[in-house]
Amino acid sequence: MGGRRNVITPQPNSLPPPAPIGQCGHRGRLLGKYIKSGIRALSDYEILELLLTFALPRKDTKPIAKSLIARYGTVSAAVNAPMGELCEIGGLGERSAALFALFKDTMAYCLSETCVEKPVAAHRGDIEKYLRFNFGHSRDEFVAAIFLDNGNHILGIEVIAQGTVNRCVIIPRKIMECAMKHSAASFILVHNHPAGTAAASEEDWKTTERLYVAGKAIDIPLVDHIIISKNKTVSMRELRRWPGL
Repeated sequence: MGGRRNVITPQPNSLPPPAPIGQCGHRGRLLGKYIKSGIRALSDYEILELLLTFALPRKDTKPIAKSLIARYGTVSAAVNAPMGELCEIGGLGERSAALFALFKDTMAYCLSETCVEKPVAAHRGDIEKYLRFNFGHSRDEFVAAIFLDNGNHILGIEVIAQGTVNRCVIIPRKIMECAMKHSAASFILVHNHPAGTAAASEEDWKTTERLYVAGKAIDIPLVDHIIISKNKTVSMRELRRWPGL
């Protein structure tokens, strides 16, 4: 007496296996191009087009990607655009805007991993890349602090304040509280210039002098003040007006 065999019948809503790369239309060819030749083989709009396919699997993402480049000019500017603004662009939505934000935050996190717990002097280039990526494209002014130990290794990086396009209030007490929380031996102040060059303004110097005095008073000295623009960083410590020089 034979037992009844278990027969698995396909479900009517089962999806067919994915087609091999290169056989599933334009987006398959685009993905294949990236896999074969890398991101340098893609134009700016194609990078965004391919990225958007992961959030919009059933929509033609080429026109959206081209409109993003037309509006923002570069991939970096598009990825760094505010989520609320991206959601208003035709064809995009919250999911796509969140993908861009996640992509940006993941890149910033990866760059921060190259900085934390490493000496500032030996990894200055990595730190500047992180700062430019994280703050260089912001439309509003940010102030951050890099907290260091006795060996000038980075303990942490924290955003201290955020303001308008040309104004951000810096409270020395808040920075000192963060420095003590990290058990820092010293700190570096960082802020961006959203609408201008990386040249130090008179207000930048006054802020530097206040924080230099405050840090000296509690033995957690300010060792540099770095200004970030889209394509450049300036160390105020290297300028002749630096306090104590």
